[in-house]
Amino acid sequence: MQGQDVVGAAETGSGKTLAFGIPIIQYLANRAAENSKEDNIKDGALTALILAPTRELAIQAMTIVGGMSVQKQHRLLENNPDIIVATPGRLWEVFSENEKYLKRLQNVKFLVLDEADRMLEAGHYRELNHILSVLSRHRQNTSDWPDAKEEESSSGQPLATLGKDLRFDLKKKKHKKVDPKLETGTMADLMERLDFTDASPAIVDMTTSGVVASTLVEAKVDCLKEEKDVFMYYFVTRYPGRTLVFVNSIDALRRLTPMFKLLGVEVLGLHAQMQQRQRLKNLDRFKQNDKAVMVASDVAARGLDIQLVEHVIHYQLPRSGEIYVHRSGRTARARRDGISLMLCGADEIPTYKRLCQALKKPQGYPDFPVDHGIVNEMKKHVALAKKIDEEEHHLNKAYITSSFATHDDDWMRKMAEAMDIEFDDDLLNSDRTERSDGDGQDDKADIRAKIRGWRNQLREMLAKPLMPHGASAKYLTGGTMRDLVERLMDETSESLNSFRL
Repeated sequence: MQGQDVVGAAETGSGKTLAFGIPIIQYLANRAAENSKEDNIKDGALTALILAPTRELAIQAMTIVGGMSVQKQHRLLENNPDIIVATPGRLWEVFSENEKYLKRLQNVKFLVLDEADRMLEAGHYRELNHILSVLSRHRQNTSDWPDAKEEESSSGQPLATLGKDLRFDLKKKKHKKVDPKLETGTMADLMERLDFTDASPAIVDMTTSGVVASTLVEAKVDCLKEEKDVFMYYFVTRYPGRTLVFVNSIDALRRLTPMFKLLGVEVLGLHAQMQQRQRLKNLDRFKQNDKAVMVASDVAARGLDIQLVEHVIHYQLPRSGEIYVHRSGRTARARRDGISLMLCGADEIPTYKRLCQALKKPQGYPDFPVDHGIVNEMKKHVALAKKIDEEEHHLNKAYITSSFATHDDDWMRKMAEAMDIEFDDDLLNSDRTERSDGDGQDDKADIRAKIRGWRNQLREMLAKPLMPHGASAKYLTGGTMRDLVERLMDETSESLNSFRL
């Protein structure tokens, strides 16, 4: 590209991250061959700064992100790395406190904004504005590209999956000054904030007419809100495979995870409030198990390239067409097959209609074929698992409340002794009685015994094969993506073929 600024757009899973990585590595290889690295080591200049919106996306490469040891990251920076991959928050936290690090940004050759449109969501990336301001003040008009013109300079490469209308606007963008303090939250504003050195940056648009991959099969299940657990259990049991289940709330995630563990499903969680170490641990376990299920909030929906995700389930419908596209983009990557299944509750019909309108599906999505004989049997499993989970949750909550109460009682007694005053034990006895009444005066030992009995009952139910209507065990336990797609297409035939992108 002769050092030209680039804006890239392509469908999710098509290799945008690899596209910006190749020229950076090529530049480093050429520079090493020309023995020109020595000067850069002296001034500690960066070759490339790659900014990503989420920790998980950044960790796919090499990282400076929050949730990890700042001291270790300082030690890594002292080695003058050629490339830094970072989230804006941690990068600014580390660099803003050290003038030496800020100077290293002066001659950065490549600035990459991966998933650039995500950088502006909900004002989470205010630090990005500070970083861009530093780069704008210090970027110099120098180029080491062969035959490059003297006025050409550092290459900025914002990459994201962009809509047609937005891409059209980018080509017509007028280069005008924008107050860096303004945070209007639109992609166009971000483009104005970038210090492009080219009057007309190269637009590389590799998108197709479809908004999702052509190898993705899309379908839905209409159900009541209370039936979603059953249909999710039906799908992950009958079609085992590496499955991502997306929810809109952490409460839903925390409810589903223990319940599906009771049902014998290898299930993991991933959400923004989880500690970084646990998030990485769960991601590794998910990648290693080809039949694992991960219940995730939308923190996992953007940019993550988890190999061979076969299924995506929208347990709760996404709030926008863009979120649907990026959720579904976790499967059917690199020309592989995949399926995106929406569980549409009656209360979500207005949301579903808006999605169909936004995604240009006026006749909606085809119905996923379901064996209701199996579903009816599975309802018993799910109902019992729910009862066990609810009772265990109630028991744990009562234990925590009791522990805090005991701690408070001890604290009050110690304070009374320290102040040399007489302590009235009747106050504690009265308070304990009220707490006991609030718990319904259930004997905890009896509750634990009931739970053990229910667990044994559930294990017996799960051990029995479900084969109503002549279904074979092989049909239930099989589940490669190819078999799933073939069965889905056979059972929906013309309906699916007419709606499949």
